[in-house]
Amino acid sequence: MSRSDTVSIRHMPLHIGRRDWLLMLLAFVLSRMLFYAIGYFGAMHYNVETDLVDPIQLGLLDSVEVEIPDIFCQFDCTWFVGIGDVGYDPYPFGMTTGHGANWAFFPLFPMLGHALGALLGIGTLKAFYLITNLSFMAAMPLFFLCLRQLGLSLELSRFGVLLLAFSPYSVYFIAPYTEAPFLAMMLALFLFGYRHEWFWVAIAGILMTATRNLGVMVVFPVLVLAVQEYGWRELLRFGDRGLRVLLTLWCIPLALFSFMLYMHFHVGDAFAFKHIQLAWGRILDNPFEYWWDGFEIGGRKYYLSVVIVLGWLLNGYLFWQKRYGEALFMLICTFVPLMTSTNAIPRYLFALYPTMLALVLLVRNKPLLRPLMLACSAMLAGYFVVAWVNAKFFIT
Repeated sequence: MSRSDTVSIRHMPLHIGRRDWLLMLLAFVLSRMLFYAIGYFGAMHYNVETDLVDPIQLGLLDSVEVEIPDIFCQFDCTWFVGIGDVGYDPYPFGMTTGHGANWAFFPLFPMLGHALGALLGIGTLKAFYLITNLSFMAAMPLFFLCLRQLGLSLELSRFGVLLLAFSPYSVYFIAPYTEAPFLAMMLALFLFGYRHEWFWVAIAGILMTATRNLGVMVVFPVLVLAVQEYGWRELLRFGDRGLRVLLTLWCIPLALFSFMLYMHFHVGDAFAFKHIQLAWGRILDNPFEYWWDGFEIGGRKYYLSVVIVLGWLLNGYLFWQKRYGEALFMLICTFVPLMTSTNAIPRYLFALYPTMLALVLLVRNKPLLRPLMLACSAMLAGYFVVAWVNAKFFIT
């Protein structure tokens, strides 16, 4: 990093100024209003198959309140609602083929949605929206603090917050999906990892694992961060600091093991969450073959393969910047899904802290490019929101 964009403070205090809080609040409110409005009117005008309530007859505010929760509940959203309201399926019967089940989805998000919906009397689906938006609200200061902890300038950190608020796949941060809480937990984990606060790293890692199956893979970047700070000898000496790190690494997979135990007694298969992926056409194979086939098949597969190339370039840039822990986690979270399909790769890529970090680092010495990147990102986000509410499959 250049000297102009770094501060020579190793363990700087966690502090956010009033101006930065106002910036985050403004970015949060504007991005929510913009993307929900784009989605609502995009569905109203372009989705001829959706029977939307006439806002003239019902009133615009009432129409928005009635329609938005259903408009943005696309694709996997129904699985989350089903888990929250009914629980995990006793046997496969979902999807048009009849061999799908909700076992692929981890329990924390649906459980929180059901509990919060019951507590507030708003139902599971609306509770999901509340969790998503509150999580994203928490992610913004966490991202800001991560950038500052890495020594990036105040100006660049503010740009990072704006880029996150209007990131290309913002639809996953406003829809009832796991991306926003997963991102918030990921940011918390890396922030506490930078500061060597291993107890909170363990808590964040457990929550990540309970939210998404790939969350357990965060043990590897945690180990990298610890080795970079203490060295192998310190860890293998099993002193106080080494034991804390090792205990953290043992705690993170606990949520996965608990879910596997539940699945074993519930359906007789501890790896049901993995095996049921066949229902979505995900078959373990050569990831590079899946990637290359995308160019030959064309259509949305071509787009997915292009995004994969972009992801590889950003991943390589992080390694080049010696952000080894972040780069490793980015590699795992995109490479593992690619071993079964190119589907959803953009979603996995742009819901990661390392991806956003790489984009910010790219323009740290190029202030003139920052407005252009932000504008392009916001335009793509609006386009993807319209595609989402119209159930265009390439967006998944």
